Amino acid sequence: MLKKLLYTVFLLGTLSAFSQEKVTIAWDTSLSMEERSLDKEFGFLDKYFAKYPEASARLILFNGIQATSKDFSITAGNWDEAKQELKDVTYDGASGYHTLTQAHKDGTTFLFTDGFENIEKDIPVLGNKLYVVNSKAEHDLKNLQFLALSNKGRLINLSPTLEKNIDDSNVYYGNVYGKELAMEMVSIGVKDSESKVSPTPDGAFKIEATPGDVLVVEVSGLPPIEQVITQNKSLNVWVRHQGVQLDEVLLKNKREKEEKLVNIGYNRVDKKSLGYAVQSVSAEEMNTGGGNMSSALNGKISGVGDGYATEISVAKIRQANSTLWAQHPLILIDGVPVPKSITRPTSGTRAELSNFIDVNNIADITVLKGFAATNQYGSEGSGGVILIKTKSKAAMDEAEDRRKEGKVQKKITTYQGTASPPPTYTKTYLKSLEQQSNVDAAYNHYLEQREAFQDDPNYFVDLFDFFSSKNKGIAKTVGYAVLEKHSEDIGAMKAMLLKAKEKKYYDMELDFAKAMLEVHPDRIQSYMDLAKAQANNGNLQAALDLLLGITKGELNPNLDFGPLQKTADQEIRNLVAKHKESLELSKIAVSHLKKEPLEARIVFDWSEWDADFELIFISPSREFVSWKHTIENADRLRDEQLKGYLHKEFEIAGGQKGVWQVNAKYLGNRTSNNDRPVLLRCLVQYNFGKTNERTEEYIIRLFEKGSEQLAVRVMTQ
Repeated sequence: MLKKLLYTVFLLGTLSAFSQEKVTIAWDTSLSMEERSLDKEFGFLDKYFAKYPEASARLILFNGIQATSKDFSITAGNWDEAKQELKDVTYDGASGYHTLTQAHKDGTTFLFTDGFENIEKDIPVLGNKLYVVNSKAEHDLKNLQFLALSNKGRLINLSPTLEKNIDDSNVYYGNVYGKELAMEMVSIGVKDSESKVSPTPDGAFKIEATPGDVLVVEVSGLPPIEQVITQNKSLNVWVRHQGVQLDEVLLKNKREKEEKLVNIGYNRVDKKSLGYAVQSVSAEEMNTGGGNMSSALNGKISGVGDGYATEISVAKIRQANSTLWAQHPLILIDGVPVPKSITRPTSGTRAELSNFIDVNNIADITVLKGFAATNQYGSEGSGGVILIKTKSKAAMDEAEDRRKEGKVQKKITTYQGTASPPPTYTKTYLKSLEQQSNVDAAYNHYLEQREAFQDDPNYFVDLFDFFSSKNKGIAKTVGYAVLEKHSEDIGAMKAMLLKAKEKKYYDMELDFAKAMLEVHPDRIQSYMDLAKAQANNGNLQAALDLLLGITKGELNPNLDFGPLQKTADQEIRNLVAKHKESLELSKIAVSHLKKEPLEARIVFDWSEWDADFELIFISPSREFVSWKHTIENADRLRDEQLKGYLHKEFEIAGGQKGVWQVNAKYLGNRTSNNDRPVLLRCLVQYNFGKTNERTEEYIIRLFEKGSEQLAVRVMTQ
């Protein structure tokens, strides 16, 4: 009898063990989940555990940075202990599902999330059965569906709507720019509505609209233009004597900004008046690193192939035929012809060497092809004509132009200013954090103050900076909140990327670079930032492929990568010099194998297009020149905005020996309601291309109007 009783107890215990459910509750704790409906989610779990009262439950609290897990035993449907853990959750950081590696592989998983994924990495297997549960009205429906389908699961929506809520009333801010423009002549409105505003005397305006509305800009005496409004809250209107341009809108009735003068050997004429096509390359566009003419022109002039053995004198500009055999180009330097190379069927090729031409002394090169060359230069030009203007000749021409125009060259003046120590940066929220006794207390205080300041994207950048010297994990969690709250704000995203780079949190830099490219694929800077982030994370081939795509313009055929080509070429040279053995180099140019020696290569990036600042270059003898990022340089600002870059590269080569200095002077932000600081990143490669080359990289914060700080100091010998 006892034996039979023991067998019955064993059988019931075995059946109970097999009937017990294994369940994983994966609970998204990212910042966006702070608005979840706990009542609905708890009600859902109450019903589940009423149906399966005996369960082995694993609770995983996760965001895109980390995940923690804890196991619970559910008996008689009582899951109060796990419920209390969920009530006490702190919501912070960005979203990502790659941290969910501890789910029961042989059980059921409930993934409670809104689908907003900021950090995209691989999604692990989430059990035999997956239910993706959402309780928020604002969510990413497509990603929720993808999460469910990728694990052959189901989406359970507890929200009253499957559509993302959109605020019906948005305020857009902008500025009207134009020289000698009376702002009362400008009217800005929303099409098919009564909403219409005029800019203030200094050009600032704001208007209520929603994405999808059509903005209409009218200027007295000029045809109106229209533009569909997107999520980008910054609108900028350019008014010029030839018409109006709004951000990416092409001008109606647009005329050329100025005559385009090209060198045709004996004269400089308006390109439009020639009646035939010519192609020109400036000194800035040439590949000077190779040290020869063939490399300098490689890939810069369509239809011009490399010369044999790097000799441009035997390059093919016009294709050989039975009549001309292999005609070689006529080369003129400052209008003076040099001997031509000759190819004959009987005697072969006699190549005239071009290695005497100093590519570093070339101001520009113009190539004439076909009948245009023949008409200008007779039979000598039948193989095409290469016109080279040296920098010394260009300087003479410029002086002659000034003389003809009655202008006197302005003397270089002596620098009289003084760079001050960086001003002290503080905010009320930083002061209160600094008063806390320890880092845990400071973090808890941040959670209390966050609601009051989280609409300011600079708040998270500042707090990332504050916590980075105290706790790396907290700093990254706080910084990633920019992805949650301000991913559409390119200035905030760029600022966090620069800060992550400064702190050498390269994984974070890469996450922000990827997110920026996804949200802003129309900005050429996004591709450069991603290339540099890939290199910092050791993904060298990926970085090289991106840089090559920039130099060739192949990454996006709709974008003009020209402003970044020089920097991309230099970054390729850096990669090749350091990691030649680890890279597939079949696609690089010969010019990428050698660096042209410089005293310093200086690259600036900044976070705000809206920022007005001045870079002052001071020689050892205290003479100086300035580069201005202000409305005085309107063409540059417009080009930055249309193409999407915040970047400038400079070089110190030769010249006076001694200490060169570069100061950064902050002049404020152009938009009247924009008072957030500007981050200016400075990369300096001292002795670039030399055996003692070294690199420094740091961030300057610009926030005090009128302040001037030291950015770079370079000793040349």
